[in-house]
Amino acid sequence: MPGKKKKFQYKPLSLKDILKEMKQNIDFMIDLSYSAIKFGSKDIADEAAKIEKRIHELTFLLNLQIIQTQAGGVKEAKKLEPIVVMGYSIDKISDALADIAKVVYINSDICDFTQLFWDQVPEPIVKVSVKQKCEFIGKNRKQVHFRSNYGVDLIAIKRNDEWLFDKEQTIQESDILIIKGELEPIKQLKALVFDDEVISFQIDKQMKEPEFDLSNPEVLEFLQDLKKDYVQITDISETMIELALAALFFNSYEVAEDVLEMEELMDGLNIAFEKDLLEFAHLVENSRDLTGIMRIVFCCEQIADAAANIAENILKGFEPHYILQKAIKETQEIVVRERLSPESYFKDKTYEELQDRRYKRGFHIIAMKREDKWIYSFKPDFMFQEGDLIIGLGPSDEETIKKWRRCVHPEIFQEDD
Repeated sequence: MPGKKKKFQYKPLSLKDILKEMKQNIDFMIDLSYSAIKFGSKDIADEAAKIEKRIHELTFLLNLQIIQTQAGGVKEAKKLEPIVVMGYSIDKISDALADIAKVVYINSDICDFTQLFWDQVPEPIVKVSVKQKCEFIGKNRKQVHFRSNYGVDLIAIKRNDEWLFDKEQTIQESDILIIKGELEPIKQLKALVFDDEVISFQIDKQMKEPEFDLSNPEVLEFLQDLKKDYVQITDISETMIELALAALFFNSYEVAEDVLEMEELMDGLNIAFEKDLLEFAHLVENSRDLTGIMRIVFCCEQIADAAANIAENILKGFEPHYILQKAIKETQEIVVRERLSPESYFKDKTYEELQDRRYKRGFHIIAMKREDKWIYSFKPDFMFQEGDLIIGLGPSDEETIKKWRRCVHPEIFQEDD
């Protein structure tokens, strides 16, 4: 990776601030890493590498602060074990995410493969072009509030030949916005910026020939199987990060058990994917072109293992340290785990219908369990049923959480009406 090494300068931070920054950085790094391979961008990969370095620094600071400030003996030190494990695991997750982003250096055509699967990803990463008269022009991402107002995240801005990642950067006409979100909110945002082009991932104006012979029925059949497993593997690993940290922050045994169930599922998916990919190799002109996708799946397994490591600490019976509780209060997003009741407004509605703001309330369903089966990708016509266990990610303010829970099982709130 290009870039000159900089000497690390020690700057003391409280444990609370370290944990908060680690969580924010890992969330951003997930988006950057998958954006890098989606658009084949080395610039985005380099930005992910910068955050990886910062997380290494934060891990060092975390351990240093614990050593310096905790002198209460073995009993007090034991209470901090989940925080130490969390720091170590986030550090490992950042390594894996950086390796995913670096795939663009070893397999420059990786985007030809990943772009084939965008329609199956619950929250695809796409480009949106800002046209004249767009109301976002002259505003930065904080002023627009993309997630709370429009249900999407702004990851980066491409302006001419320059990539911009600073949150204070204002949007200008002709900017290309890299957006992550569900398909319907993305379509609505495209209309707001007056982008009437079809959804596209092609950053360069020059179109390239597809890497794979999509006219070959055998190739298409293999790609369908690979698509299903690849989307599940990437979705599960990302979901496991969110749930593992939620389990730690909120001391939830149930969520921790969910994470470990997902880790077992990941093992089987990885084996199946590797087998199918090796069989697919004989249909590719240069089998070395598949090394990048193999690397991505391997990194997803590392992420899953690190997330499971966090969850295992919860099942050991550790109570959340007061430092964690302080960090929780300043967390902007929260994971909520609920089961659909007989009176639920979600019952017998499709995934597409639940994108209505009356039900969505700023939350995104990241996973669902029906009986013993976990589901991570939802087609528009997927129907939710009574008894479904849904896990949502959304704003952490109490009023918004209450409104979302009221939709899931309104009978609980009847006494408040």
